[in-house]
Amino acid sequence: MKIISWNVRGVGRRSKRRVIKDKLLNSKADVIIIQETKKEVIDRRLICSIWGVRYTDWVSCPSIGSSGGILVMWKTKSVSVLEALVGNFSVSIKIQANNGQIWWLSGVYGPNKAREREDFWQELAGLYGLCEPRWCVGGDFNVVRFPSEKSNGGRMTRSMRSFNSFLQDTLMRDPNLLNAEFTWSNLREKQSAVD
Repeated sequence: MKIISWNVRGVGRRSKRRVIKDKLLNSKADVIIIQETKKEVIDRRLICSIWGVRYTDWVSCPSIGSSGGILVMWKTKSVSVLEALVGNFSVSIKIQANNGQIWWLSGVYGPNKAREREDFWQELAGLYGLCEPRWCVGGDFNVVRFPSEKSNGGRMTRSMRSFNSFLQDTLMRDPNLLNAEFTWSNLREKQSAVD
């Protein structure tokens, strides 16, 4: 099963939806996690405009105005989804694999505001209690683990420590970066690795 996670930073413009659709169709993915839809309502027409796969289902967490929004889509011919959960910062689906094994996949979009991050970690801790032992989390946490993951370095922050504590408490693994020093760029001078 191939899973793609992508922070698209908005699906409002038609030209952007075309670019997204081309990339997703070429990816041949079975499940797509999109962060920052910046849409309060997701309907079939929008789904067709960004993926175009015939047999598709989805679940979403709406944006708040033009901020945030998470969308998880899957091919119904190759992915069996048994249950879906929508939180304030996450969308989770319970998947039954072809071999009968059941596991959870969560797409997340972490808050930019430090005062909301504690709620984010609490939501994910609650999901861990429900979803373990087979749980995969993808998305944009909006925080890095270490200062070295930012191009300008800096110091260890409370948010970084909370992220590391979450990973340690849930026994999650953070995969190493391949072929790039940083995983994200908004074409600004400061770049960072996004876990």
